[in-house]
Amino acid sequence: MIDRSRFESIYRKTSSKVTRYVGSVIGRSSQVEDITQEAYLHLLTSAPDRLSDGQLKSYLFTTATNIVRDLWRHGAVTGDWMPLDQENTTHAVSMGAAAEKVDVTKALKSLSIMQKSLVWLAYAEGYSHRESAEITGIREKSAKVRSSGRDRNSSAESGETVP
Repeated sequence: MIDRSRFESIYRKTSSKVTRYVGSVIGRSSQVEDITQEAYLHLLTSAPDRLSDGQLKSYLFTTATNIVRDLWRHGAVTGDWMPLDQENTTHAVSMGAAAEKVDVTKALKSLSIMQKSLVWLAYAEGYSHRESAEITGIREKSAKVRSSGRDRNSSAESGETVP
């Protein structure tokens, strides 16, 4: 368990980031603050003291993702966790073009909860595909494909290959 002063330091450094992450994943909701607070409570009561500050930040994002996943399983958060229909997934969009032409909030609304998580972790928080995969509990290859908005079926239809 981490001590109070270290917890306060981590909280000051990360609270706005974790809150924005949760908000981006579940949308505008009264649950954002509750989920964020629960993640910090878990950090305070369960996180091993031996973790570095960077590891504690990842621990927070993992915890927040797991809380959202649990709420989704119980129907308290709406939306698809991952696209169920592989032929009806998000179209591949250049991130540069999307930033210039489309409101990011609108773009995020079209993604599944998992895709929102991966895109936010990669582009807003700077996590690698490997780190994003660890945080969300999926394989690194899946994180690469899902965060790009492409899957093998939609890429095959357009003649592209997914790395």
